[in-house]
Amino acid sequence: MNYEDICKLPDHCAADFLHTLFHDALHDFENGTNDKQEFLLILSELTDRQAMTYELLEKELRDDIDQVLRKLWNTDSHDEVDIMLSLIVNLGLKECFAQVQSSLQQNSKLDPAIRSEIEETIAEVGEHIANPLHSLERYR
Repeated sequence: MNYEDICKLPDHCAADFLHTLFHDALHDFENGTNDKQEFLLILSELTDRQAMTYELLEKELRDDIDQVLRKLWNTDSHDEVDIMLSLIVNLGLKECFAQVQSSLQQNSKLDPAIRSEIEETIAEVGEHIANPLHSLERYR
């Protein structure tokens, strides 16, 4: 699986098809088929399509993604922070979100732009990290 192929997918895909693609992306990354940058870009594209299903990924898959992204969290790259914050929020990755919050206290030399982006994300999400669809529930 590569980024260009994922970009060619339609905006609306079946949830079970996306589920399979998320599994494939994790597998390809863990086996070294894709590097970190391509993996994050693929996840970003898949997450955009997942959001269009208005369904949460199943817990086991979210937990797997959460575990991998916790290992990849890096506050040295603004681009990576931007992509990862989007993934964390839109997939509802609780453990990653906790790690993001703690990174503010643990890293006193954090770039001000990155610190600001993290703080804004935390403020926007509030206590609803586990449910990225929270803001839509009022329309039920």
